[in-house]
Amino acid sequence: MFKNYFKIAFRNLVRHKLFTGLNIFGLAIGMASSILIFLWVQDELSYDKFNVHANNIYRLTTRLSDINAAVVPIPMAVTMKAEIPVIKNATRLSTLHSIVTIGNTKYDEKNIFYADTNFLQMFSYPLLEGNKATVLSRADGVVLTAKTAAKYFGNTQNAMGKVLHIDNDIKGKDLVVTGVLKDIPHNSHLQFDLLLPISLYDKIINQTQAWGNFDVFTYFQLDDHFDATPAALKSLEQQINVVHDKFDVTKTKSVYFLQPLTAIHLDGQLMLDVEGQGNGQYVRVFSLVAIFILLIACINFMNLSTALSSQRAKEVGMRKAAGAMRSQLIMQFINESLFLSFISMVIGIVVAFMLLPLFNDLAAKTIVFDLFNVKLMAILIGTAVLVGLIAGSYPALYLSSFSAVKVLKGVKNLHGGKTFFRNGLVVMQFAISVILMVSTLVVYQQLQFIRHRDIGFNKDNLLYMQLPQVGDLQHNNQAIKASLSQYPDVADYTTVSHLPTYLTTGTTNVNWSGKDPQQQIIFPQIWVDENFVKTFGMHMLAGRFFSKEFKGDENNFVVNETALKIMKMNPATAVGQAVEHNGQTGQIIGVIKDFNFKPVQKSIEPLILKNAVSGNMNGNAGYMVIRTTGGNLEHTISELKKVSQQVYPDYPFSYGFINDDLTKLYKAEQQMGRLFNVFSVLSILVSCLGLFGLATFTTQKRIKEIGVRKVLGASEAGIVALLSKDFVKLVLLALVIAFPIAWLVMNKWLEGFAYRISISWWIFIFAGVIAILIAFLTVSYQSVKAAFANPVKSLRSE
Repeated sequence: MFKNYFKIAFRNLVRHKLFTGLNIFGLAIGMASSILIFLWVQDELSYDKFNVHANNIYRLTTRLSDINAAVVPIPMAVTMKAEIPVIKNATRLSTLHSIVTIGNTKYDEKNIFYADTNFLQMFSYPLLEGNKATVLSRADGVVLTAKTAAKYFGNTQNAMGKVLHIDNDIKGKDLVVTGVLKDIPHNSHLQFDLLLPISLYDKIINQTQAWGNFDVFTYFQLDDHFDATPAALKSLEQQINVVHDKFDVTKTKSVYFLQPLTAIHLDGQLMLDVEGQGNGQYVRVFSLVAIFILLIACINFMNLSTALSSQRAKEVGMRKAAGAMRSQLIMQFINESLFLSFISMVIGIVVAFMLLPLFNDLAAKTIVFDLFNVKLMAILIGTAVLVGLIAGSYPALYLSSFSAVKVLKGVKNLHGGKTFFRNGLVVMQFAISVILMVSTLVVYQQLQFIRHRDIGFNKDNLLYMQLPQVGDLQHNNQAIKASLSQYPDVADYTTVSHLPTYLTTGTTNVNWSGKDPQQQIIFPQIWVDENFVKTFGMHMLAGRFFSKEFKGDENNFVVNETALKIMKMNPATAVGQAVEHNGQTGQIIGVIKDFNFKPVQKSIEPLILKNAVSGNMNGNAGYMVIRTTGGNLEHTISELKKVSQQVYPDYPFSYGFINDDLTKLYKAEQQMGRLFNVFSVLSILVSCLGLFGLATFTTQKRIKEIGVRKVLGASEAGIVALLSKDFVKLVLLALVIAFPIAWLVMNKWLEGFAYRISISWWIFIFAGVIAILIAFLTVSYQSVKAAFANPVKSLRSE
């Protein structure tokens, strides 16, 4: 029986080549798109699940004032483990950017962690060399990844027992390689090249201020028997907060929360988090996009199949007259849709496999399509079956319901005027496509707004180099500045403690006259020299900036507009007011116009600028920021490298651009925009196939009516308008449905930005015009074909 079904299915598909091609093309595109999105979603959801204890590991996060951060005070790990029995294990991590010296070769390493001795026992990062229980116990030990070991020593075996030198925070230290890790999986939220013992970190911090030092990532492994229900986790968080308030001598007003390990990657909204975080909202959005594109492809199949109904009516009638049951006919049509669905899936897999490198570039991923993955193939086969059943269900029920008597009598209008369902499918298709189109335009507008928005300083032609904290800082800075002043391509330069692109430092120890004692506000801070405002192209609203002519400026402050609002002052009266900052009292000498030093998702915060006296960056490495003329950039960088090597001959030269750093802050939004562009175009393309199917169906049903109209003198233009207006009505209805939904969805997305566009009315007009134009062009082929057909051919059978 099934052999017969397949034989009939194959014959019908070959007989109707155009419809078969359109069906396969539409389903294949939908499936290929959905496969790529599924691989991306699967990759995003897989983060950290390779850890054996993943379900029992939680990261401790904090809310301090109005800031949510991924780091907590240093003593939290030890204290909580000692005080709360359900916490089976606790480990800490802290980041380090340092120079690593191997012989005469130096490496600028940014992915270094200080780690507790039990870190590798809690997390499942396999060791290739060394003992997991002891590799981080040695005070002068270091653990490398395989890639880093190969870079330093040629291979992993040669690395064991070798000595390397770490500079910077620990003021120079020889370390012995005690272990080599397998390269860190790409789906780990922690990405590092070296692990140093936490004991080295403990030596360089001020233990008396440990409770006020929010500097470490802290992870808890809960007891295996702990039932992690929402209520139980909330109760545990309350215990943690009670213990913190008991032991915290600084009485910092902070609240702590537990974040599941497997949720860290997609909860990328925390301050001071590791780089490379994802966005759970985008995962949900693109999951819906995949479902929508598949749904559109299924709708195509339904419309194109019903378009063939008039050609298959006699077949159904004859089968029924010969004794075929309706269930048998349904099975036959479902079998045809399954057959076609599997063909489309095979083609879709091939297309997805071929397009994966391009998709990886768009999504900034390294996704691998493993065709031998049993689970993945089972999901794809299940999807093909599901699509076949969904797409074939309506045509099967529709075609099998034909009355044998009516068909064999030659009655053509077998279902009267019941076209509501088919029209509804087309409306749904175009509504989804228009929603994606509007969303694409809004995302593009917001990205353009971010790119061209006045952020309070001139970001163009600004490059920077990091200044190592070694030797005579004042002499080093002066030597660099003296060299830079000789180059005509250098317009200005300044020294800063932190780059004002994504400032993550801050203090709550700021006091002024009239401050509420209960008020705890975080003030970000930057140490700058007198050229800061000029180099960055910023604007002073009141007072003056730091100057060498005023010797007392080392104790004074410059604040931004937002700081004055917090202090309930105004620019006219703020200058001269006393402020205490970290125990040091000085005066406000100037007010600088607000500028963005964090992504536009965040509102501008109160900022304090301190004068960097004699090269003092308050213990921070510091940066030299140079504004170039924008002319011979390569020559400027070459000259800057020479200067750096003269002043710091033992340190590798590295540089960056402020504009590039700002662009990286919106990497996720840019990726979302690119993916939306691609999938909105694909959804429109697939939707047009469905509209083509309905146009074909309608034209076939009205072919004799068109012949009569032409005989009676109707013009071709009039007939085209007659056939097209019904489809335009459907698209207009789709617009009415799509516009409010698109507005609600994108307005919700824009709420995530402190600085955002307003959704313009022209976006909807533009999307509507494009949708109507596409619909008209799609149906015009069939309309024009019918309008210019010889009426004799359509009427000769009457």
